[in-house]
Amino acid sequence: MNRISWCGAVSVGACALAVLWGGTAAAGEAQQVTYSQEISRIVQAKCQECHRPKGLGPFSLMSYRQVKGWGKMIQEVVNSKRMPPWGLDPHVGEWANDPSFTPEELAALNAWVEGGMPEGDPAKLPVPRVFNDEWGIGEPDVVLEMPEEVTIAATGVVAYRYFTSDIDFEEDRYVKAIEVRPGNMKSVHHIIIFLQEPQAEGDSRGNFTENMLDVYAPGSPPGIFPDGVVRKIPKGSKLIWQVHYTPTGKEEKDRSRLGIIFAGGPEKEVLRTAFAVNDDFKIPPHHDDYVVEASKKIPADATVYSFTPHMHYRGKAMDFFLKYPDGKEVLACSVPAYDFNWQLDYQLKEPLRVPAGTVFRIVGRFDNSANNPNNPDPSKPVRWGEQTWEEMLMGGIFLSWADEATAK
Repeated sequence: MNRISWCGAVSVGACALAVLWGGTAAAGEAQQVTYSQEISRIVQAKCQECHRPKGLGPFSLMSYRQVKGWGKMIQEVVNSKRMPPWGLDPHVGEWANDPSFTPEELAALNAWVEGGMPEGDPAKLPVPRVFNDEWGIGEPDVVLEMPEEVTIAATGVVAYRYFTSDIDFEEDRYVKAIEVRPGNMKSVHHIIIFLQEPQAEGDSRGNFTENMLDVYAPGSPPGIFPDGVVRKIPKGSKLIWQVHYTPTGKEEKDRSRLGIIFAGGPEKEVLRTAFAVNDDFKIPPHHDDYVVEASKKIPADATVYSFTPHMHYRGKAMDFFLKYPDGKEVLACSVPAYDFNWQLDYQLKEPLRVPAGTVFRIVGRFDNSANNPNNPDPSKPVRWGEQTWEEMLMGGIFLSWADEATAK
């Protein structure tokens, strides 16, 4: 029997204590949950990455006073699974970066709030978590800036901006970690860095990889690559910056940066990106479950590390399938609660080896009805477009294969 399956028969707090301390003590005999002993450690692990000074969250959760002040709201958004942002089906795959509360953590939080949110003994607090507010990857070997400072208008529609930077590497370089940092987090909606390689005539690899080097969007982690895997920047390449700004109501400035940490040399495999894209669709007005699909073939024996869905405000779900050359197809990643506000990369706990010829297929679902509270206008049909009131259907995977492999 699941040790928390009987929670409906007693108070959540009593159930929580039974789970946390072995399930044998009566509710009145169980140890009290305190901030210093239990809750501070949960908040450190699951909340403070964003909820800290200079983090993405709108307020900090770094002290007892702060956490207690937001305690009932934290309980509500965690129980409703709005926080921490995730959206995956927990029954499909295992994920290295899953921030979801475990049943035991959720039980402890509920017991603490219901118990009056006691502080406990401050001497039992954990060592404070240390954050690098400048670079999540650590100190870069080289920092590259956008070629110019940008002025963002206070209001109106801001089209995507594109900038080109020369890299000036004298030889091929191999990258172990990379991170794009917005110069103005209030105004930058997203940044994608593309690598413009000096391609030989007829070389199709650039078409497959789409050459995405790094991305910044709310919730996206810095690019720290797995052991034995590097990103290759060929000599003579350039950087293409795609920047999407959002007006804030006053004029803003931005000059974003890219930090790079080099590897000592080639490793076993080179990291690549592949995107399945469908840009030819029309979502009817008032349709609450419109399905759009796309697929992409993997041209070499490869290792798959993560999945990245991308849609806009009408996007509500996306599934990633892998169809092997023998015809077998498996559901590898399922996002039934897609949220445009969090552009997440779902990282596998155990990477998948797939043979050449494997096809990854995405199935996206859109809600263009009035039931979607984020829908800008359910009365209009929706097509592909760059702005958020338009739509996209893109599913990306991060994968690697040996540098000697060539696309087919």
